[in-house]
Order: sequence, then C-alpha cells, then structure tokens
Amino acid sequence: MGTLYDAAGKTCWITVTEEYSTRSLLLDGCEEGTMSLVSEQPVADYLWFHKCSHLVNRPMRKALVLGAGAFTTAKCLALDFPEVDIDSVDLEPDLDSIGRKFFRLDQVKFSRIHFYGIPADEFLRTTQPSWYDFIFDDLFDGFQHVPETAMSADHLRHIRAALAPGGVCVKNMIWDPLSANSRAACEELRMRWAFTLPNSLELAMGNPERGHNSLLLGSLESDLLTWPGVHTKLKLAGIPDPVLDCIHCTNHPSSSTVEGKPNDF
Repeated sequence: MGTLYDAAGKTCWITVTEEYSTRSLLLDGCEEGTMSLVSEQPVADYLWFHKCSHLVNRPMRKALVLGAGAFTTAKCLALDFPEVDIDSVDLEPDLDSIGRKFFRLDQVKFSRIHFYGIPADEFLRTTQPSWYDFIFDDLFDGFQHVPETAMSADHLRHIRAALAPGGVCVKNMIWDPLSANSRAACEELRMRWAFTLPNSLELAMGNPERGHNSLLLGSLESDLLTWPGVHTKLKLAGIPDPVLDCIHCTNHPSSSTVEGKPNDF
C-alpha cells in the first residue's frame, strides 16, 4: 500500500492511500471512501443505491449528498443525470481540493458537483424548502455508525423540508449485532424516519444475523415506495444482480403503514 497524501485538514487528519486498483480516503485514520482506479462504478455495494434516484417521480433538477467521502455517490449521480446540479456536503472543507487532486472531481463530466465544507445541519438550515429531488444521507463519523446528529428529530425534519414532492431520500445505516449501541441507534432512527416520512422502506444488505449496511428509503408521496416494485425499478436502473440479490426488505408498507403501524401517529 502506498500513501499519496497524509496531512492535517481543517477539522481532521486526511490520508489518501492506493493499493492495487483502488484509492482510499481516510479521515483521522478511519476509511471514509474508496475509488476504483479503472472505472466509476462503486467499490462499496451500498453505494449502488444512488440508483434510488431513478425512483423519483418528477423530473430531476437537483440532488444532495450528505457526507462526501471519496465523492462516489455524487459522481455516479452526475454520470446518470448530466444536466442535474449536485450539492455535496461534508464537515471537512479541504475535501474539495482532495477530491480534485486524487478522486477525479476535476473532470469536466463532474463540473455540476458543488462542494460545501460545512456541517450538514448548518447547510440544511439554509436550504430552500422542497429544493431537492433526491437526497442521499451518508453521514458517518468513523466512531458512531449512526452519528447522533444524523438521527435527531431536527435533522430529519430538515431533510423532509428540503425534499421536493415526488422526491426520494436515502439514509445509510451500519447495523452491528454485536454492539448494543449500534442496535439501539438504528432502532431509534428507524422509528423517527417512519414518523417523519409518510412512505418508507428499509433495505438490509447481506446476512441479517451479521453486521451490514441498512438503507432507509423515504418519500413524501404515499404510494411511491412499494415492494417489490422498488426492486424491479432498481434492477432496471442498473444495480447489478449480485448486489440486489443480497437485499432483504425488512418492512413492506402499504401506502399508509410501516410494519403495521400508521405513519402519521
């Protein structure tokens, strides 16, 4: 493994490493993103779910990515929707220059990606209502699989306010069966997510008895996210079969329920 960059940023220590066909971003020693050197396809399977943008029931105008990482989600959205403006937000301001130097963010095809180096909730508080057609919330701090700020009621209300009618938002969680804190945080976020958004699904990746990514999908439109219709649309959008085959939909809501409970309780 070679180290391409290793220096202090504005809020954390930034390291970029390269090994074989991948390049990785580490913040304070924790891996925050990985890029293939030979393609723009995601290295981490859960990032294929940027394709949930194809579930949006309106023309795509603007998208938002919270938690930039190695800019994989933002770049994939830019390739799928070349005319869409994409805002990418992360606490570390120096990720803009790091992305341009090491993660191909300087290429013309990614020129509609706009980076903001500020806290996510600070950014959301200044966002116009109903501004984004697609939101991908991948906030992660390396120590908490679900950061406290990312599961607060205020954070979810900001996301709801920023989401356009007919839009879709996705929240990535990491569920760990061996961590009571992780299990409790995920359960708390599930409940708040279902309460905040009228229509929601949870897609768990991998073996349900082992640690895995779990993706919360939400919309303001009551009938937009139904199973197995979502599976069919994601397959048509281009998520590879091996990735889709490891998905378990852990709730199958009708237009007004989540696990048998009304969404508007």
